[in-house]
Amino acid sequence: MSATEEPTVNSQVPENVEDVEFVDMAFTKELRKATKDVHNLTDVLVNAKFALALSDDEVWYDGLLAFYELYKFFETHLPERLLPKEFYRTAAFERDFDYFYGSGWRETYEPRPAVKKYLEHLEKIAAQNELLLFAYSYQMYMALMSGGQMLQKKRMIARKLWKFSRGDDEEQQKQADKEAEVATARAADPSLNKDDLQARPMPAQVTICPPGCEATYFPEKISVLKTKLRRVFNNHYGAFDDELRAAFIEESRNVFRFNIEVVKTIKGVNRANLRKLALAVMFISSIVLAVKFAFK
Repeated sequence: MSATEEPTVNSQVPENVEDVEFVDMAFTKELRKATKDVHNLTDVLVNAKFALALSDDEVWYDGLLAFYELYKFFETHLPERLLPKEFYRTAAFERDFDYFYGSGWRETYEPRPAVKKYLEHLEKIAAQNELLLFAYSYQMYMALMSGGQMLQKKRMIARKLWKFSRGDDEEQQKQADKEAEVATARAADPSLNKDDLQARPMPAQVTICPPGCEATYFPEKISVLKTKLRRVFNNHYGAFDDELRAAFIEESRNVFRFNIEVVKTIKGVNRANLRKLALAVMFISSIVLAVKFAFK
């Protein structure tokens, strides 16, 4: 079978998927192994670029704006059997932009060159085989339900948008910091990336939705949504011949290559990081001076 022919398979997700969170991970492990090197490069870049800038609104919303067109493309080019509507994010992204930029943001908005290049490639892929386009959407929505949850939660805690009962906020901050440290360590040391995806801890789901935080908020349970998307993936990938499977893996690798170029365009990161570093230096200097004068 050529890459332009779609296999005839039953792609319907079982109706009771909401009640069943287990899914065979064999194909998922195969795909992760084939994309691990480029996936790790993306993780290193994201963690290095946003280490200090997560709580900066300009950086956060420009990051959402950078990837907005891609999710919009998936939701207008993939049938519901490949991308169920409960995953759709376009309207949520747009409400976040209305909140931060104001309702007139569309008047001056234009996709950046790296995104235009990305979209041109997606147009070609969509014309060739929608299953290869699914290779992109699968990775992108899984990312939003994994790293996206961790980043948003850490940002919301830093911005005091996540309200806890007394004494819980420090513990939640520690948990978010630990999740970020684990992600950074795995990105820097591939040997830490275990193949047992079932045993890998689930990033804590963002369970509240303050104004301007809708893009990463899913009212459904994340583990159930991931299972549903993996079932769609399994039902198709398992029926691919060697040629189509190789093409799917190559496009899955391209997801991370294109994403790296988009991440590089996000504005305000250096400014936000320098500001945080300056504040840290001032704080440390004040402590040093206080200690110095205390012993005079």
